[in-house]
Amino acid sequence: MLKINDYVHHKHSGVCIVQDIAPLIPDSPLLYYQMKPLYGEDKGTVLRIPVTNVSSLSPLLTKKEANEIIAAWPRGKDLYEVDSKKRKAEYEQAIVTGNYRSYPKLLEGIRQKKAKEGHLNSMDQQFYVRALPLLYGELAQALGLNYEDVDDYILSKASS
Repeated sequence: MLKINDYVHHKHSGVCIVQDIAPLIPDSPLLYYQMKPLYGEDKGTVLRIPVTNVSSLSPLLTKKEANEIIAAWPRGKDLYEVDSKKRKAEYEQAIVTGNYRSYPKLLEGIRQKKAKEGHLNSMDQQFYVRALPLLYGELAQALGLNYEDVDDYILSKASS
């Protein structure tokens, strides 16, 4: 069972902190984790998850796992999938499975596209805005970094 002030990964909201464990209705025997997402679109909202149904929760990345993801960060060219149907399927698969190891290639492809063309289409923009805080939030927590410093950290590792 989680405790107050524990950090946990929520499959849709990313890194969350458990703020309270309490019933929704006074005197109810069913307890809920009251959690606050720390990054991304859901930052500032409150999630309530029954303590008996934690299938949407998982442990955060370890420092070793975070460093493995960064060490494998793609640095090649032409990472952007030009076929929009394939790209959409890759985005959906990455978000649904929560497989952070697939995020760097997709995010770097989007960055290359933006650098080349100066803008993004709505599908790429939506994935980028959704996926970046999920991945960077996990990396920040695992590595003890500020969220804003994750990009510089990745770049420093890429150049070493």
